[in-house]
Amino acid sequence: MKKHLVYLLGLMPVCVFSQIDLGTPIATGKGGAATAITHDWQCLGINPANLGYSDNYKFSLGLLNAGFSAQSQALDYKTIYNAAVHPSEPFTIPDKQKLAQKFSTPDGLNLYGNINWLAASVYFPKLGGIAINLRDRMNGHATLSKNAADIIFNGANAIPYQDTSIYHQPVGYVLNGTHASYYHYRELNIAYGRRLLGKEEGVQLFGGAGFKYLWGIADMDVKAEGNKVSGHASFSNNYGFNPEFIKNYKPENTNYMFNTVGNGYAIDLGAGLKFKNTLTFAAALTDLGSINWKKNNVLVFDTTMPKLDSSQVGISNWDQNSIAGFLYNSVTNAVHFSGGAPYSTSLPTRLRLGVGMKLGKRILLGFDAVMPMNNANGNLQTTFLALGGEINLWGTAKLSTGISGNKNYGFAVPLGFTLGTLGITEFYVATNDILSYIGLSPNPQLSFAVGVLRFNLKNPLVNEAK
Repeated sequence: MKKHLVYLLGLMPVCVFSQIDLGTPIATGKGGAATAITHDWQCLGINPANLGYSDNYKFSLGLLNAGFSAQSQALDYKTIYNAAVHPSEPFTIPDKQKLAQKFSTPDGLNLYGNINWLAASVYFPKLGGIAINLRDRMNGHATLSKNAADIIFNGANAIPYQDTSIYHQPVGYVLNGTHASYYHYRELNIAYGRRLLGKEEGVQLFGGAGFKYLWGIADMDVKAEGNKVSGHASFSNNYGFNPEFIKNYKPENTNYMFNTVGNGYAIDLGAGLKFKNTLTFAAALTDLGSINWKKNNVLVFDTTMPKLDSSQVGISNWDQNSIAGFLYNSVTNAVHFSGGAPYSTSLPTRLRLGVGMKLGKRILLGFDAVMPMNNANGNLQTTFLALGGEINLWGTAKLSTGISGNKNYGFAVPLGFTLGTLGITEFYVATNDILSYIGLSPNPQLSFAVGVLRFNLKNPLVNEAK
């Protein structure tokens, strides 16, 4: 299991993240400005009250919507691109020194993946809307201290290893300030929204709620803090871990539904206020819940730094084998594992405030402010702002863009495109930041979101800009 824990850490630089839009292409293209203007099943996890909007489709079905991205203030676009496209290209000594400096940024790496396997919604004019989806959510974060980054890229040539007293120092002392976390869970979300008060031609009040059953597949939180290493992990055997060397540990069989090691519950609550179907104010509280990790639990303990020979000079390229091999065979031999007790983790709860406005039949604008409500792993650190819009180009084609970000992630310019067939089927593609792909972003990220297929049955009141 040790090998696979560190292998996962090594994969983080080429993994993905997206926290605000849940990887939904129609929201990604607007930078996450979605709380007041997202419709049908695409509002699941954002604002369930929107299911009550009268301009929702009578029926909508989505298959294989996915969103992925990786972001760090430490890295430029060329570095991220080479890691993803040319992983076997060897590092030079100057490359290693530069990367060691870049990876010690306090912001670290922020990574996310979202796969919406299946989603559907139904709207009834008098009853409101009901929606359901099955989604996988993955999030990773890694912050490396100056010493940790130096050792990972330079190994025995790192500055700390030039003093032989390092072999008598605790790992937590040498790597103090390093933190790595990862989670992966699957959720089944059932939500309902409806109009509570008002009429189409006037002021309307909407409300909604969503209930989520959660299957925990993987969780890890390891840190060197206060000059000591501590942490815990729980992984499904889908990850292929070999636990034979861990003391006082016997893995439990997880071969039941989705092969999970934990479960939990969460709710979403939302509200909206519309004025003549033109101006909308909305608010939502999402991911109020937790997961109990009950099986295959592991604890991480501190010990002294490992010895490195002259051949162990850090990772040599972005190839997964190079990363996992060095981490497992050298540095991580110093970290001890043992069986642990069940534990619980909170979901990253957020408050979303949004405004939406229709300009005629072809333009839709939105503004969002998203705020963290706890310090759970995967949550925002500061308020995220997004201003986005969508224009209906010629009935079946729509273009969306905007500006979004915060002081941690910087600001980005999203871009999205939707192509449909008579409003019945639709295909989407979007990115969180088009500037990164043309080398103009000061805070680059590799990201994309794609919707393979959406099938709709139109509502007579459908908004042409939707």
